[in-house]
Amino acid sequence: MIPRLLVKTGDSGREIFNPSTLALKIQDSFDNDFGYIWVEGEISELAIPFSGHAYFSLKDREAKLRAVMWKGRRAYAGAALAEGQTVLAKGRLSVYAPRGEFQLVVDYMEPRGEGALRLAYEKLKARLGEEGLFDEARKRPLPYWPERVAVISSPTGAAVRDFIRTARLRRPGAAISLYPVRVQGPEAAREIVAALADLNAWGGFDLIVLTRGGGSLTDLWSFNEEAVVRAVAASRTPTLAAIGHSTDLSLTELAADAQAITPTAAAEAVFRDRAALAAHFDETEARLARAMADRLRWGGERVEQLTRRLAGGLTGLYERRRLHFEHLISRLGRLEDLVGRRGQELDYQVRELCRGMETLLADRSARLDTAIKSLRILSPEPMVDDSRRRVEALTGRLTLAMNNRLEDERRRLEFLKTRLTALSPDSILKRGYALVTRAADGQALTKSADLKVGEDVVIRLAEGRVTSTIKEIS
Repeated sequence: MIPRLLVKTGDSGREIFNPSTLALKIQDSFDNDFGYIWVEGEISELAIPFSGHAYFSLKDREAKLRAVMWKGRRAYAGAALAEGQTVLAKGRLSVYAPRGEFQLVVDYMEPRGEGALRLAYEKLKARLGEEGLFDEARKRPLPYWPERVAVISSPTGAAVRDFIRTARLRRPGAAISLYPVRVQGPEAAREIVAALADLNAWGGFDLIVLTRGGGSLTDLWSFNEEAVVRAVAASRTPTLAAIGHSTDLSLTELAADAQAITPTAAAEAVFRDRAALAAHFDETEARLARAMADRLRWGGERVEQLTRRLAGGLTGLYERRRLHFEHLISRLGRLEDLVGRRGQELDYQVRELCRGMETLLADRSARLDTAIKSLRILSPEPMVDDSRRRVEALTGRLTLAMNNRLEDERRRLEFLKTRLTALSPDSILKRGYALVTRAADGQALTKSADLKVGEDVVIRLAEGRVTSTIKEIS
């Protein structure tokens, strides 16, 4: 709620703001109507005082916008923060009430050339995402044991060598076909699209791998071309993309059925070694054994019900804690702005003091010392330390609560497991009892009247079976 003074005249009312409340209302409008925005311009009037905050202007031929970048955010600018540099800046509009000015609070900055590519990347990503090209539901799992793999890459690059070397170590004699293309430059996108079309037309491949080494956004741009992304999404053969060490995934990786961060990681994901296959067989055998034990239907259903309840409880607890942490992070973001504004006020005050020192240094030195001591007393560091300690305490309490909850549920599952084991037929047999069935039809026998002399029966013990012939009935 914006504080205001309402003065009524007759039957009509008028809203009267003072400068402070008007600044709050303008800030609220900035937050609601703009949020985070991108601004392109040339840096001028750059100043970085002792506080470490950067003050500058973004200008073009007709206008100029004041901007500030807090000390803690300057690492996100790098070499782009320089006088005369044309940049693309991301930030929020803010009102600096003491001077009645509005400014751009910059959180991130990059040179204009790469910034233009990034804007094109984000625009194409949003459009193709709306079409569903990046949806996880349309992606297919990689074949577990592929026999023939096609690789689309540069024949002279280190990426294809790393992929083939790792593949031969994990699967000697693996059938790998290389389709050579250029992975950089104006012709790269056309060649990659043609390679995908040819491999799908030829058929016979279990998987298609697109790979190259790392590079800048400009170097990797062929893998962000719309034609390449659509060709990967339309491929009838499953695809895996491993496009180097880029910070952001290329659009080709988002459209592929699977991604890997390096060519070596791609080969490890495609070619499972024999030890992994043996482990898979062992796991399958164990799953079959567990399936046989599930003949106790009621117990299985009960365990499943308890598992669902446990998962639901943990999911709800996690969601509540996540929302709580997001709230804390939001508050900390506001605190960062508050600290930044305090620093900005301090910078303006120091600037005014420095101007006065040129003429009044001799007789005002004592007053200047007093002002500096007062400013230090107003430092927000204790507030920041207190907030940090509260966050650490809340984190510890959350971890302890989740661990206690998990331990309680683990003990409940152990108790149910013990009860199920006690009710198992195998446990009864191990106590010395036996199960007798007619050899002819496997019917379980419970009384001697169901038997005939000379008839064969099967006696099942805890370990093994015995076949006997009835000689006497009593």
